[in-house]
Formats: sequence, structure tokens, C-alpha cells
Amino acid sequence: MNDGYCFSARATAPGSSRYYAVRMAPANLRNHVALIFEWQWELQSIYYRGTDPGVALTKLQWYRDELSRALNGQTQHPLLILLAEAANSFQLPPQAFIEMADAVEMEIRGVIPKDISALKDYGQLGSGNLLQLVTRICGGNEQELMCSRQLGAYIRLIEIIKNVGQDFQLGGCFLPLDIMKQHEIQPTQLAKPENEKALQATLIKLAVVAKEWNISIHNELLDNKYPALIPALALAASHNSLLSKLERTNFSVLTQHTSLIPLQKLWVSWRMYRQYR
Repeated sequence: MNDGYCFSARATAPGSSRYYAVRMAPANLRNHVALIFEWQWELQSIYYRGTDPGVALTKLQWYRDELSRALNGQTQHPLLILLAEAANSFQLPPQAFIEMADAVEMEIRGVIPKDISALKDYGQLGSGNLLQLVTRICGGNEQELMCSRQLGAYIRLIEIIKNVGQDFQLGGCFLPLDIMKQHEIQPTQLAKPENEKALQATLIKLAVVAKEWNISIHNELLDNKYPALIPALALAASHNSLLSKLERTNFSVLTQHTSLIPLQKLWVSWRMYRQYR
């Protein structure tokens, strides 16, 4: 594999949760796994740059078109050349890459999930496909592939909780409409002081949902022999610890940024590696 494209300061920067997830993969597969994280990083950065939606959608479509060209050996883009090589080597389904772009399009267009089911579908579209591709590279069986997709939705839900403030500043909101309605809060009014308790109640409810999803996923893992799933499980373990930390801050996501220190991420990733290797 060509290592000419540098990822170290981007999607899998040292100290990040994704860095440790990559490190949990077999050494000969780590560069390939990093490519998948880089693809999502490239796509999501279009949304998080906060550019005009029309410009963002045009750029997103360029990536879709360039991916198609890459799979036909017709691109000069360094990342997409490597992605095409990985897709060919590991028989990665092109549709998974496209659906990851579809999830970002929903974000750019400001699509708000109407309920928990829609939220889960959206999470599986983006992060679910991400982890399914990673697990496929690691040689995952059908059960591992299914669980990795569900783990992706779980991770995305925790990211949504964590990034409420950042998304609000960009004009976005991905909290389910039905839960916000239960607590009488509008997507455009999250930052109003009088809605602080309502937002907190909404996030507490979503934290309960996330924990239920996590329990359900692990109930599917009947033994400890899921080596291909370790990177996905390691990333999920970091997010599980992050959720606990968010709870301890009473979900003060509008006014502060909550994260784990690198040593915490390393510890929970290593424990998961030891359990499922």
C-alpha cells in the first residue's frame, strides 16, 4: 500500500479516540483502517467548516463523483487512490462510502431526526457504515459486521449529545423532534436560559437510550472471540466513558467542551482489546 498520504494530524491524530481504535487493529491493517476514518473526516469537515449550504453540497457531490472515478482508476486525488486500492483489496462495498456522504448531506441540509428510530437510521448511515467498513477490513463475520453498524449508531448518538453547542452555532440540531416536543423545546431555542432544564432533560433521555443500545449490542456478543470487532469496540468504549463524563457535568454542552484525556482513551481501548482479542 502507498503510504504517501499523511493522516497523522487529521482523522486519526495521536491522542484521539480514533488513533487508539486504529492501534487496536492488526499492524498490517492499520493504514487501511485509517483510510476509512480519513474518508469520513473529509466528508464531515465540509459540514463543520460552516460554509454556505449550496457550496457545501457542491463539494460533497464532488467527493461522490471523485469516488466513482477512483473506483474506475480515473482519479488523481491521493486519498481516493488509496481508498480505491483498499476497496479492491478487501472487497469493500462502494455503497457504504456513498451512504456516509448521504449522512453528511443530511447534516448540511439541516435534517432533524423525527424520532429515535430515525436517529438510529441516520447514525447507521454515517458512523455505522464507517465501523462496518473497518470491521470488514479486519475480516469480520456477519455477526461482527451487524454489531459494528449498531456500534456506529451508538457512537454517533453520544457525539450528538457532546456537540449540541457546536452544532447549534452552525445552525444545526440533531436531537429527535419527538423528545424535544415532550420537553417543550424548539431546535432554534436550545440556548435560551429558560430552556436549560428542558435541554438537560432531553439529553438525559438520550443518554438512557444510548445505554440501552449499548447493552443490547453487548448482549449479542455471547463470547469474547470477536477480534475483527476490536477497533469498533475500542472506539465505543471511549465514547461510553465520554458519556459518563458528560453525565457528571450535567450535560453542560452549550457552555463547555467535554472530552477524555489520551490516557483514559488508551486505558479503555486496551481493556477492550484484552477482552475481545
